[in-house]
Amino acid sequence: MPRQKGESHERVAPSEIRRRALPRALRAGDNLSEPLTSSDNNVASENDSDPGESQSVINGIEFSVPQLPSRRISPENWTTRPYRDDGALRTRNRAMEDMVERQLPPEEIGMMIQRLEKRADQREQRTYVEGVAMADVHESAITPSVGLTFLPGADSPRVARYEQTNMTSEVPDQKDAMWRVNTAGTLLKNFDVSSDMSIIQVDQTSDVIARAKGRLRKRDSLFQDHRKPVKVGGHDYDAVTIDSECVKIVNDLRIREWDMESTLIEVDSTSLWGLIINCRHLILRKGPEMTFEEKRILLDTMIEDARRLCVRSPILFRMSTRSRIIHSKNTRYGTDQGDMFRTLTTSKGIKETISLSASYYNSLDRVGSNDKMQKFIRPRFLQMICLLLALLNDDDLAELRTFLETTYHLKAERRDIEILILKVIPLLSINSQVFLGALVPAIENFPLYELRDEDDSHCWNVFLHRILKHGYLLPGTIQDLGRDQMSWIVKWPKDGFHTSAVFNNLQYAGSLRTINDIPPVVFHPEASVEEVMVMMTNGSKYTIGSADLERITCLIPGRYTVREPGLRGRNYDLDIQEYHINADLDEAIRIINQIISKTNAWLAGPRRSGSVTRLNGLIRRSNNAPGFLNEYKGSGRLTRNLAILGDARLALGYKIEGRKIPQSDLVRRMVREIQGTREIIFYIERRMNHEADSRSFRDEKLELRRLIEEVKNKVDMAETHRQRVSRDEEISDEPIAKCLYPNSELVGSREPEVWNDYDAWQESDQPHGEMNPLNIHAKQSTVTSVFWLSESIIELSLRGHTSKYFVTPLVPVMEGERNDEVQIGDIAVLAGQYIIIAVHAEDSTPANPGYTMTNYLKITSVETENRTRRGMNRAPKTDEKTLCIFR
Repeated sequence: MPRQKGESHERVAPSEIRRRALPRALRAGDNLSEPLTSSDNNVASENDSDPGESQSVINGIEFSVPQLPSRRISPENWTTRPYRDDGALRTRNRAMEDMVERQLPPEEIGMMIQRLEKRADQREQRTYVEGVAMADVHESAITPSVGLTFLPGADSPRVARYEQTNMTSEVPDQKDAMWRVNTAGTLLKNFDVSSDMSIIQVDQTSDVIARAKGRLRKRDSLFQDHRKPVKVGGHDYDAVTIDSECVKIVNDLRIREWDMESTLIEVDSTSLWGLIINCRHLILRKGPEMTFEEKRILLDTMIEDARRLCVRSPILFRMSTRSRIIHSKNTRYGTDQGDMFRTLTTSKGIKETISLSASYYNSLDRVGSNDKMQKFIRPRFLQMICLLLALLNDDDLAELRTFLETTYHLKAERRDIEILILKVIPLLSINSQVFLGALVPAIENFPLYELRDEDDSHCWNVFLHRILKHGYLLPGTIQDLGRDQMSWIVKWPKDGFHTSAVFNNLQYAGSLRTINDIPPVVFHPEASVEEVMVMMTNGSKYTIGSADLERITCLIPGRYTVREPGLRGRNYDLDIQEYHINADLDEAIRIINQIISKTNAWLAGPRRSGSVTRLNGLIRRSNNAPGFLNEYKGSGRLTRNLAILGDARLALGYKIEGRKIPQSDLVRRMVREIQGTREIIFYIERRMNHEADSRSFRDEKLELRRLIEEVKNKVDMAETHRQRVSRDEEISDEPIAKCLYPNSELVGSREPEVWNDYDAWQESDQPHGEMNPLNIHAKQSTVTSVFWLSESIIELSLRGHTSKYFVTPLVPVMEGERNDEVQIGDIAVLAGQYIIIAVHAEDSTPANPGYTMTNYLKITSVETENRTRRGMNRAPKTDEKTLCIFR
């Protein structure tokens, strides 16, 4: 904003705006760790200064944890110091703390007491100057219209309920007024992690004001803006007032125009943050200079972060979430803190991370395309890129389209990226109808309304027919293929599909074929696997029950049996112990609620004289009539979970109501509750000190004092526990460092080096398009020999081919069923990375030839025999393509 005429002093830095605007008790540097009293050590009187400026205990949580180093925004560059020299664990934790501290909402004692008063969801307003919350509401600031979509994803049952809610189109929960205001306030700033792992924030206030004015002009062509800028320190600043009544939580943001909008997706903070920080660490810190072993360890760590993210953030891996992410605006990933949504990262920030990955990916070719180490690393790196792409909304993905096609050779239209996600990432739904109803809109961008069971199979067939037009072929097994009609289409089973695992072998035949080189990410052991090997944080490998994997990952308390590898491996007990660290605080809150219950009962009494009249003074904030008080609600059960194996402390984590949170977050929550409890007690004591000491009130007053002393003792114990937690050593919050799934070490090493060109299409000028035969123009031959080398590798010989093909079934095959996979005399069609097995259709004739497709076998390698050059020009050609028609 332009400087006012006559002003000579410098523009005030945004950090100074916070100091001048907020009450003194909320300013950085003030000590809030002890209750403040007057000079004669008595409790401050009611006639002291305004509560906002008084020395009473304020809920200034962001300045009340001396054990956690404070890293405030630098007025010069608005970034934190870089963490290049810190360890990976400390880097992740410090960067997360910085992100958290930028979004802590302001609190003051008046707001705490007001929220306890029994009333409907009260309207809340707060003015923000360049993204900084002010103490006073400025009428001159414009009020933007804010739309939010909130996707809860803390645990699987909650996500399932959310999917069910969407099926019934219920109005979403509006949270409370303060949650909406605090959350909308965070949208005024965009947060990102820079290349040196520091936090950068960019103010969006001026853009929001421009959109709000534009909306008002559309509504009223005669609109004139008479609002004036907000003055702080004699200077004009951009400001908006967030009004809770103008903040709406909706299922679909496209229903109307908003000045600010955002899709808020709740995720597990530690696993997502670890994945992003490790990805940037790989790309930016060392990149091509890292040794193979360093890259392998870091990529394995990222895959483990992704597995934890899948377990703890199921909302990201639901099919119904895909359309929400695609069409969202200002997509933010973070955690629900109860009083606000805290952003950890955004779609735009993830886009920047992906755009920085080109130099590292290109470096993988420096050693040569046949280098085994690079073949090991490349698929893992591409898996992580795919996972990050799944978090991008349509606008941010569009900006990467050219980059993805030139750097990664990936088809980058939204449809193609969604198909890539289907192939690589495990997506789930509560049932097959929800899966199909979410699949089609994500890929085809149009909804399916009120599907009936009998419609599912038809919609599935049409879907496979449509993606075939774009070059995608879905391989299947003997159980999936071979029908009289549409033998090439994987049939819709009786119970339908409710996971994306059916797309694990999807193949693309276009020019940008990197999708074929990215194997699916394995996050869960197969149902048939009873045990899985893991590497613990002590560096040792153990075998655990596959059913225990998720429970150990989530630090569920209990005793688990782990076994050393080998036939004579010894058994050990892995103990996960849980300590309820805010038990004293919960008891203090329970007693406070007894006090509140007594005061409410006295207020509701029939007499309005004597002791009851005096008791009214205990909760009266002004000369207005007193109101009833709600019960004080704490954060919930806070626990400290410790994993111990023998004498080794494997992991130390913290939870709220069973959901994992960082240590700093738990400490802040305890500080908030401790100070909130002290505020209420201090408030009641101050009122009691102003009451006349009459006989009729003495008994009640003594009872209240007894309860208050009990609360103070409990709070002191809670403060002791908080200080102990804040001094906990910084170790891993995960007992499992790496999960060694069967064949996980072979990811990438078995990717085929051969590609057999083919074209696949259907005739579109015939009726019932999905019923039309599939035409494949490819190399065709007949199987002449079949030899099973192992339970998963088959050696095939084809007529006219000097090469031997080593193939593997798409699913495990029992020994008695091997003959069904492929037989001598079967038709073999070489299509891309697969050999299609077929037989002549029953109604096939020379005039109307056709095949019935029965199976797909994936090529793992090809062994070419040495041949003499004599007679080579007379030998039959094996590389000529023929037209194969599949009924």
